[in-house]
Amino acid sequence: MIALVRRRARAQWPVLAVLLAVVTLGATLLGVCALLVTHSADRALGVAAARTDAEQTTVTAYTSAVSGPDAAAVAGATRAVLTSALAPFPVSTAGRASSVLRPLTGRGDDARTYLSGIENLPDRATLTGGRWPRKTGEAVLLEATAGRLGLRVGSRVHLAAKPPDDPAPAVDLTVVGIAQPLPGGGWDRDLLAGTGFQAAYSDGSSMREFPTYGPFLVGFDDLIAGGSALNRLEITARPDLTGATPARLATVAARVSDADARLTGELGDRVRLSRIGSQLTDALRAQQHQRDVTRAVVLAVAVLGTVLTAVALTLAGRLTASLRAAEMTLLSALGTSRSQLAAAAVLEAVALALTATALAVPVSALVYSGLSHLPPMAGAGLTTGPVLTGAQVLAVLAGASALAVVLVLIAIRSEVAQRERGRRDVLARSGADLLLVAFAALGWWQLHAGGTGTDLLQVLAPALMLIAGSALALRLVPPALRIADRIARRSDGLPVPLAAFEAARRPQAAAAGLLICLAAATGTFAVAFDSTWHRSQADQADLAVGTDLAVALSTPPVAGQGAAIKTATGAQAVSPVVHRGLAIGQWFGDGAPPRLVAADTTQANRVFRGRLSGGQDWAQATRGLAPGTPVHGVPLPAGGTFSLAVTATGDLPLSVAPALLLQDPAGLRTLCTGPPVALDGVRHPIAGCLPVAGMQLIAVTLPISTGPGYFSAGDISEIAADLRLPAPAGELGSWTVRSALPDRGRVQVPTITSTGSTVRITTTVRLGGANNDTPTLVATAFQAPAVLPVVISRTLADGIGVTGGAHLDVLIGDTGVPVEVTGVVPDVPSAPGAAAVLADLDTVTRVLTMHGDPQNPVDGWWAGEPVRSDLAGLHLGTVTTRTGETTRLTAGPLNAGLPAVLSVLIPAAVLLLFAGVLLHVTHDLRERAVEVARLRGLGLTGRQIRTVLLGQHTFVLLPLLVIGAVVGSLATGISTPLLIRSQTGAAPVPGVVAVWPWAAEAILLLLLMAGCAAAAGSVSMVQARRAGAAQLRVAS
Repeated sequence: MIALVRRRARAQWPVLAVLLAVVTLGATLLGVCALLVTHSADRALGVAAARTDAEQTTVTAYTSAVSGPDAAAVAGATRAVLTSALAPFPVSTAGRASSVLRPLTGRGDDARTYLSGIENLPDRATLTGGRWPRKTGEAVLLEATAGRLGLRVGSRVHLAAKPPDDPAPAVDLTVVGIAQPLPGGGWDRDLLAGTGFQAAYSDGSSMREFPTYGPFLVGFDDLIAGGSALNRLEITARPDLTGATPARLATVAARVSDADARLTGELGDRVRLSRIGSQLTDALRAQQHQRDVTRAVVLAVAVLGTVLTAVALTLAGRLTASLRAAEMTLLSALGTSRSQLAAAAVLEAVALALTATALAVPVSALVYSGLSHLPPMAGAGLTTGPVLTGAQVLAVLAGASALAVVLVLIAIRSEVAQRERGRRDVLARSGADLLLVAFAALGWWQLHAGGTGTDLLQVLAPALMLIAGSALALRLVPPALRIADRIARRSDGLPVPLAAFEAARRPQAAAAGLLICLAAATGTFAVAFDSTWHRSQADQADLAVGTDLAVALSTPPVAGQGAAIKTATGAQAVSPVVHRGLAIGQWFGDGAPPRLVAADTTQANRVFRGRLSGGQDWAQATRGLAPGTPVHGVPLPAGGTFSLAVTATGDLPLSVAPALLLQDPAGLRTLCTGPPVALDGVRHPIAGCLPVAGMQLIAVTLPISTGPGYFSAGDISEIAADLRLPAPAGELGSWTVRSALPDRGRVQVPTITSTGSTVRITTTVRLGGANNDTPTLVATAFQAPAVLPVVISRTLADGIGVTGGAHLDVLIGDTGVPVEVTGVVPDVPSAPGAAAVLADLDTVTRVLTMHGDPQNPVDGWWAGEPVRSDLAGLHLGTVTTRTGETTRLTAGPLNAGLPAVLSVLIPAAVLLLFAGVLLHVTHDLRERAVEVARLRGLGLTGRQIRTVLLGQHTFVLLPLLVIGAVVGSLATGISTPLLIRSQTGAAPVPGVVAVWPWAAEAILLLLLMAGCAAAAGSVSMVQARRAGAAQLRVAS
């Protein structure tokens, strides 16, 4: 048998070369997919971890109430716990500590202050004068603190010892520098949030509130070793995840999850509270989900390529068996048994499988390396040279072996009578078609059922749908050919009717139909899937960011930020934004609480991003949310100072805590507050309110409070407040003054007038009552609606069962506000899939102010249509761009494998289709050589013969290509929206919209048609030239 196989290989090497090429192509595709699923996926996880934002990878240990003698030991033990949890990765740590509050001597306001030690202080603040501390007894002050205390570089300060309950020894400090906090420097963890002063602050150790200044910034080690009790101690560890492997990341995630308990046990009773906070484990878990999602789709593509290769190999095997039919008959006549013939087939298949494996392993390594040097893998940091892995070799060997088995099964099929075989084949094909349809329906149902996991049916579903659709579509080919034959018979010429007749009467002419149809369906499906996937990722990025450029502030906003952002980005529109939790009494849904998103809706189309339904744009969706007229307040110069004097009749212990609401040119509203002042007519300055030019005063609130323990039985007092501005007040005709809502009738006859630069507010108030109520005076330059108009997301609308026109009660911060639902949108920008409320920020501020809560809820900025996106120099916080998020989702390391494998599948489908067409046309014309010669003998010219041959194959191939494209289109619409998942494995938000890229699909179909025409044309020309009497003599 070995000699037979050897001689056959030498004689039929072109046929074996084709078989080897098909097996090698399929095995190579499997090898590439195996590398993408294993080697690339593992590297992608490490690269993604190394690229994760520092905020998500840092691990911070928080401790409180640390006694002075234990401070150094607690800090050391905390560092050890963090370092061991993040091993074996290199770790950098940084500490921050704040002492307990201690009296600030030499003042009459019972003020307090505290010491802070911050490692890496030059990275968190910038000097405006002096230098950083170098030794014990030196301190740096924030500008706001130094200005209020009247201190400068060289000033000496004595801090008295703290009482025994929280011991802190006396300390003498020399101010050696003045600094400003940098945004993003972690000042939100400072006791005063980096503001330098708070008029009424309590650290929780008592019910009393004190004017508090600080911090005095000293060396971290000096504070830890100085013996002072610590209010807070934080140690932050940041690992370097470069070169991470999945195993190491899993180990670190487990250790970080257990670190909190370890820290508690390590510190014991040396601290009051301790905990470890980190987003690292959640970030790693999300990245693993994203990797698994990509793996599942790559596996589905691998299955699709394998099925296509198996179909191509089946065609090649059948044609080879047909070619060897006479040889097999002769061998049987010479006494060769069926087992010997089967052994020869197995031996030949094994040789093919081993040769294909030997070729496919290096070729797949080279193809994978080439893909890694092309987008998107190159941009994702996954560039690599040729690699060889065990999984790759096993996948190639298994694929080649499975394909070789197909050849063996074809070669050893039992010979039966043509009639029996035809009848059996018809029944088998009908049953196979029904079985394929059933499995395809089951796969679709499994995809439709959703879920974040991946099972076998979900991986097989695309291949099942395409092959079932192709098999059913082939049922339409014979009737279509018969119709074409009837139509062609009406022609007066001979070539066209003859071509149609030949195509219709030869059912074996459609033997390659499944391969051609499936290859066309696979190619068109892959192109459409790629376009749909990219469109879905872009839609997800649009909605997740909500705008073109979003800034999540790390510190409260300050006036002038909007102008700085607009200058730095060149954006056409910039809006402050609120994105925070919201309490709705009627909400009982699962998951996170509802979100409030508020921004400038007058620029909705320029600022908001996210797909809406029904062709609606954001300007239409948010119509009616913004006030009808803008606010025109009192313009004020930069650097000016306010002052306030308040008087009241009666001998009552009253005070007010003034709050001034100001607006800068970018629309940002900031609140400037002063300490509570007695109603004794003494003028009190309110400084630091006007840092930039162009600001306006738009509201003043004066909450009136009674002294501690005082209960009014209904006293009446006439109150007059004189607010002196740093510029003329002008005409206040648009201003109104009233009681904050809800109005309980405590304010009577309020008035507001202006004289020069002084604004005078007068009213009569009634104090006391059942709840000892005290009123709040609110003077505004604007009108506010009685209810807040909002648009809500579909998730929230379904969760609480409301539609447009419904009225709700919500809690924004601590203030209850009535709202009216003016519309429902699929999702709110920056809150995909969440229960969310969208409102206009101007309206929100107005309504809150009228309720006596002129808070500054802004926590970010949105910029529309920016030219640049680099805001690092402004140190504002986390910057996210829509294009950057789209790039992360489409070309990030965890997703790059999907477009890469599609870029391999499409050429593979094209090559297999061309190979199948070439094999089919060559075999068909070889079988018809005698018929062609007879046509030549009947007087047909070579040109007419070529027309007949080309026409016949055109009648067969063109419908198959068109049907394949239709099957690909249907599969795209049915399965693609179910196959594409979000990075968490859940259904993406917004939902997937199937995309059929007409231009790319037309180019692909034209390429396929041109290739088929070239293959059929070249073979037909050769056959027409060879047709002659010699072939007739051979046949006779």
